[in-house]
Amino acid sequence: MNKQERIEACKKLVEGKGLWDVDNPDVRAFYKRAEAEGVELVSNNVPQLGLFRSPYSRDLDGVDIALVGLPMDLGVPNPRPGTRNAPKAVRFWGLDRNLVNYYNNLCPYDMCSIVDYGDVEFVKDPYNLRANLEEIADLYGDFKDKGIVPLTIGGEHTCTYAILKGLGKDEPLAVVHMDAHGDTSIDFQGAAVSDASLFQNAACGGYIAPEKMVQVGQRGRGIIRCDFSTNSGMRRIMVDEAQEKGIPYVVSEIKRIIGDYPCYLTIDTDCIDCGEMPGTTLPEPFGLFGREVRDVIRGMYGMNIVGADLMELSPDYDVTGQSACLAAGLAFEMMCLLAESKARKNGEKHQTHWK
Repeated sequence: MNKQERIEACKKLVEGKGLWDVDNPDVRAFYKRAEAEGVELVSNNVPQLGLFRSPYSRDLDGVDIALVGLPMDLGVPNPRPGTRNAPKAVRFWGLDRNLVNYYNNLCPYDMCSIVDYGDVEFVKDPYNLRANLEEIADLYGDFKDKGIVPLTIGGEHTCTYAILKGLGKDEPLAVVHMDAHGDTSIDFQGAAVSDASLFQNAACGGYIAPEKMVQVGQRGRGIIRCDFSTNSGMRRIMVDEAQEKGIPYVVSEIKRIIGDYPCYLTIDTDCIDCGEMPGTTLPEPFGLFGREVRDVIRGMYGMNIVGADLMELSPDYDVTGQSACLAAGLAFEMMCLLAESKARKNGEKHQTHWK
């Protein structure tokens, strides 16, 4: 092929095509529909759109997945507050995510009805941690009753206790917990529940089944205080074991232990090495890489996932924005996982509409 023939061949590839005339027909049809419904698909200056360009709504009728912000950091037992700013940061960086997962061409908005519920504003004694947790539990209990699967951006990890209380009110849930810390301390500094003790509290409250819980990535401070994890039957995959045996092994253990049991996925950003995730409440060295956490999420396709959260992002401790950018990427992978599970449970596709 000479130079002119090459030029003509290239011109034919673009002739009559626009930005969203991609080869995959399903993806092309989705983008055409989203554009026709008024979704701004390119600009990052779109405050009227929610996380990952979802429509903002608190009308839960017919909703499959609710994206929720929990801007709370009242129960963090250390001098590094700031997780209340995480939902805003993830929404900003979430505008850089595609609406279709490039890895598997999965389009969550063509599979499920998804809304951004917005940030929860605490109105019942808002400076009282226990009151905040009760409000969260009530909201997520309502999600449970309506068959809505939540993806939550926190916020301190204590929020997950209240989420599990709401979602696990009828039957205890299995949990995949990715974290540098066990979060099963007992009576931590006299607090009934905090981000250091939430899973011990959730187990004692009957909201989770500890023998169906897998903890991944533990290391560093606080591990010696988490005997409850082992003694209650939780499977602990320390970071050293995960790194030595690899992520496929971690995923196989998760599926072996949990199977088809209703499962909640919770990710504390400090499971990721502090060199990649400095913007977190309790940064720890020698952790997992972001891509390894991503591969655990992708490995959970086919499981019965009833909710997920990403907690403890503290964006103010990372002026580069890389921590929030990584968090948004992981949150998008989590949303795709939830959409796959929910659509399979529905037995049919429910499209998201912007108008």
